[in-house]
Amino acid sequence: MIANEQIRTLAFDADDTLWVNEPIFRHTEQRLKDLLLDYVGDIDFDQRIYEVERRNLSLFGYGVKGFTLSMMETALELAGKALPAAAVASILQMGKDMISYPIEVLDGVEEVLKALQPHYNLIIITKGDLFDQESKVARSGLAGYFTHVEVVSEKNRTAYKEVFQRLGIAPAEVLMIGNSVKSDVLPVIDAGGQAVHIPFHTTWQHEEVNTDILMEYAFPVLEDIRRLPRLLNPTERPAYAAGATILYGSRFRLRPLRPGDEESLSRLANNPKIARNLMDRFPQPYTRADAARFITFARQSGEEAVFGIEVEGQVSGVISLLFKEDVYRASVELGYWLGEPFWGQGISTEAVKLVTAYALEKAEVSRVFANVFEYNPASRRVLEKAGFEKEGVSRRAARKNGQLLDVHVYARYST
Repeated sequence: MIANEQIRTLAFDADDTLWVNEPIFRHTEQRLKDLLLDYVGDIDFDQRIYEVERRNLSLFGYGVKGFTLSMMETALELAGKALPAAAVASILQMGKDMISYPIEVLDGVEEVLKALQPHYNLIIITKGDLFDQESKVARSGLAGYFTHVEVVSEKNRTAYKEVFQRLGIAPAEVLMIGNSVKSDVLPVIDAGGQAVHIPFHTTWQHEEVNTDILMEYAFPVLEDIRRLPRLLNPTERPAYAAGATILYGSRFRLRPLRPGDEESLSRLANNPKIARNLMDRFPQPYTRADAARFITFARQSGEEAVFGIEVEGQVSGVISLLFKEDVYRASVELGYWLGEPFWGQGISTEAVKLVTAYALEKAEVSRVFANVFEYNPASRRVLEKAGFEKEGVSRRAARKNGQLLDVHVYARYST
């Protein structure tokens, strides 16, 4: 767990954290491999070019220019005099294509930067060729979110400490966010900072880390950068305050819970008709202290997105998304309740539609599901009106108030 209260600066890696990078290198490697097949036949190309790259890192450093020279050297080693001038020109063009490749900002990055910028000092620490990295920052459209961009030749403990010292930043106040455990996480921790790992689906062989080494470290792993504000979310300056997700219905809005909601929340939640349809963690009677604890939980939770249903200026219910983990991360569980004075007005159905659309579009899940107790036909009608399909019935799956219950499972799916 990170020490949220200490963090003042968020340092972001760039390649494969803010925008797509490694797939461009892999695509270019395949182009080179296809080109050389005409001259050298079947070879263990992937290992050969990696060996040349690794050998040249101390000479050329990281980035497209060094990679282009390594491609050229690999081609000459394999093909020798059989390599024509036209092939050499093709390899040079591959390198130029990589430098001018359009920047593809990763999903969720800009909305997260927008939410965090008012509350933290945001900087970039990346490695590679200075000109190429500065060009990518400029072309990404993200430069305005950062107070400083640092391009280093290598990411290690010494390099990070030098950067922090030069910028006047205390290491303990830094949280580094990146896709490489080797370059973005471990050396920052060794330098006295904190780090979060956000894996990218493609990792360069040079960035892989022996699992034995990982046993010595503890750091959070997020599957999506959009979970970062929820991981931080300090109570005194909430990360969502300026960039909060607010969804608007026809007569209500969905917004994050905040201090001050205790009175209306406790008054409406203190109803046995509501509690009987929810999990046992929902207290009954429901007091102001219960409301305060729940608001704190909602603002700090890294596993659940919680929205208050605000009607006529007061929170009149809650709707939430519980993110699943591991192999079940493609699904998110929907839960909701609405104060009795607002029943029968279509608010629940519209709120379910809004949150479900938000989850399927923004949270990159493929399935939103809800569990309904057998004696709650009203909730089943809400889900059906919101476009949910009944997947089935889990027999005797829940125990509520001493009674074994069947649970009806409803779901909506991404298109």
